[in-house]
Amino acid sequence: MNQKIATLSNKVHPAIWQALSVGIALLVFYLILINRSPFILRQVSMALRTGFGVIIPIAALVLYGIFRIPGRLGSFLSLTATLSLFALGLAGLWASGQTQSIALSGLIPISDAQAYYMDASRILHGMSITQFTGMRPLFAGLFSTFLLLTDQNLMAALGIFTAIAGLAAYLTVSELKKTHGAETAVFFLMLIFLYYRHHSGTTMSETLGVSFGLLGLALIWQGLSTKREWFALLGIATIALALNVRPGAMFVLPALLLWGGWVFRGQKKLSIHFLLIGILLVGLSFYANSLMIRALFGEKGVAFENFAWAFYGLASGGKSWTYVFEANPQLRLLPDNEVTPTIYKLAFELILSNPLLLVKGAFFYWKMFFSNTWYNAYSFVAGDNYWVNEAARWGMYILGGVGIFRWFKNRTDPFVSLAVIGALGVLTSVPFVPPTDAYRVRLYAATIPFFALLPTLGFSFLLEKSKLRFLSQGNLHVSSTTYSSMAFSIILTLVMLATPVLIKSSGKTPPLPESSCPQEMDSVFVRYNKGTYVNVLRENVQFLDWMPDFHMSVFRRNAHSLADTALTTKFESISLPSTLFYAVDLQSGSEALVIIDTNLLPEPNALLHLCGFWENDPAISVYKLFEADHVAGWQ
Repeated sequence: MNQKIATLSNKVHPAIWQALSVGIALLVFYLILINRSPFILRQVSMALRTGFGVIIPIAALVLYGIFRIPGRLGSFLSLTATLSLFALGLAGLWASGQTQSIALSGLIPISDAQAYYMDASRILHGMSITQFTGMRPLFAGLFSTFLLLTDQNLMAALGIFTAIAGLAAYLTVSELKKTHGAETAVFFLMLIFLYYRHHSGTTMSETLGVSFGLLGLALIWQGLSTKREWFALLGIATIALALNVRPGAMFVLPALLLWGGWVFRGQKKLSIHFLLIGILLVGLSFYANSLMIRALFGEKGVAFENFAWAFYGLASGGKSWTYVFEANPQLRLLPDNEVTPTIYKLAFELILSNPLLLVKGAFFYWKMFFSNTWYNAYSFVAGDNYWVNEAARWGMYILGGVGIFRWFKNRTDPFVSLAVIGALGVLTSVPFVPPTDAYRVRLYAATIPFFALLPTLGFSFLLEKSKLRFLSQGNLHVSSTTYSSMAFSIILTLVMLATPVLIKSSGKTPPLPESSCPQEMDSVFVRYNKGTYVNVLRENVQFLDWMPDFHMSVFRRNAHSLADTALTTKFESISLPSTLFYAVDLQSGSEALVIIDTNLLPEPNALLHLCGFWENDPAISVYKLFEADHVAGWQ
C-alpha cells in the first residue's frame, strides 16, 4: 500500500505535491485542536504538554520511525507528524487548563502576556500601542493580523502561531536530516519541542521569536549544504529579526557574521563581501523594527528600552531587572523619555565607582546559567522528577562537550563550527541577558536553536562512532536546493511588517452605545469574542473539563500556579458561574479583565456595554479587574 502511494506521489508535480502535503498536515493540526475525545487524545496531549521521562522518549521513537520513511511519502508523513506534535502540545494546555505565571487556566493572559494581547487589540481599533509593547512591536503587530483573520478569536490566533512554529521546526529538521540523518533530526526536533511547549498557547513574543530563529538556522544550514552564501546571509538576517521580535543573546549576530565571513572566504582569509552584506541586512532588520515602533507607537518609542534595567542589575552585582527602581525610587517621578538615559547614567557611574560589582554580576549570571535551578541553560529539558531532570541536564552538558570535541577534531567542518560559534555567542551574551530574570531561559527564545544544535551534533558524533548499520545516513554535500524556507521566511516577514500598519491606519472604534449605567457604577464597552474566555462552573454541573469550561475546583487548583498570591486569592472568591475574559475598553482605551455572571452574556462576537465596578484593591489593581453586575446592552 505504501509503495502504491509513493509511486502515485512521484507522478504529481513537486509544487502541487508540496501544497497538498502542507494543506493536509495543517488539516490534521486543526482536527487535533478541535477534537474533544476524552480518551487517548486527551491523555496523550496532556502528557506531551507537561510529561518527560516516558512520553518524550516514546514520541521520539514514533517520530524516528516516520522520519526514516524515504521519498515524498516520508516527507509528507514527517511534516504531518511534526505539526501533530506541536498541535498536541497546545491541545494539552487547553485540555488541562494549566496556569502559568503569564496565563490563567490555559488562556487568559496575565502580566506581560496581557500587554501584548491588549496592544494587538488596540491596533485593530486604530489605537496606538503602549510603551511596553512599543519597545518591541513586531509580535503584537503580527498578532493583530491573526486576530483580524480569525474575527478576534484568541484561541485560533494562538493556533496559527503554533502552526508557524511547527512548520519552522520541520523546515529546520528536514535540512538536518539531509546532512546528518534522521536520528540527528529527531533529536533536535524533540529539544525544540521541549522548549516551545512551555510557550505554546501564550500571548508572549517567545512564540514568534522561536519560529524566526528556526527559520534563520534552516537557511544558514541550507547555505552550508549547497554552498550558497545568500541563503546563509538571509538566515542571519532572519535571526536578527528574531532578536527584534524577542530580544536576547545579541552577541550571536556578530559571531555569525564573522563565522560566515570565514566559511565563505574562498581563497581569502576573510570574506569582506559577506561581512558587509551581512552587516547591511542585520542593520535593515533593526531599522525595520524602528520603523514599526514609530508606526505603531510613536516618535518617542525606544527599541529595547528595558535593557537599561537589566544593565543596571548587572552593574549592581547581579541584581534583578527591577532593582534599579528599588535603589533609585526617584526614577518613577521622571518623565518617560528621561528614565532610560538616567538609568544608563546611574549604571555607568556605578561601574566607575565599583567595577568589581560588574565582574561579580557577570559571574553570578554564568553560575546560574549552569546551575541546577529553573534558570539553567537546559531547564526546559525536564519534567517532575528531580533525578531525571539532573540526568537530562548533565546529559546535555556532556553532549555539548562532545560537540566541542568534534569541532577540535575537525575544525574545517562548517556545521560543527556553526554550532560552536552560536553557543559562544549565547554564552558571551549571558551577563547582558540575565537568566534569573525569567524562568526556563525564556529570554533566549530567538537563539534557542543554538542551545539545541551543539548537543545535537555531539549526539550525531557518538552515533557516527558507534558504526551501527541500521542508522540512517546523511549527506554532508547536499546539492539539491529547495526554496521553502526562504519563501516562508520572506512571506512571514512581509506580513509581519506590512499588515499591522495597514490594519492600524484603517482601524476605528465602533460608535459608543446609547445605553447608560446607574450613576454609582462604572462602565466598559468591550468586545466579547469566541475563543477568548474561560467559564468557571459549579461542581454539580456534569461535563469534561476542557477549554473554555472548567469546574471551580480545577480552576482554583490551577490558579495556585500564578506568581501573584493576591490574584490567586481573588480568583478563589469569584461567584459561580462566572466568565472571565480580557478586552480593550473602547471608551477609554484601557484594558479590562472582565468577571461576569455567565448567564448574563449573549452569544459571543458581540459588543457589550457592561456596568459594574473596577477592582480597587492596591495589591491587584494593576490587572484592571472589572466585576460586571449587569449588561446595559449589546450589539
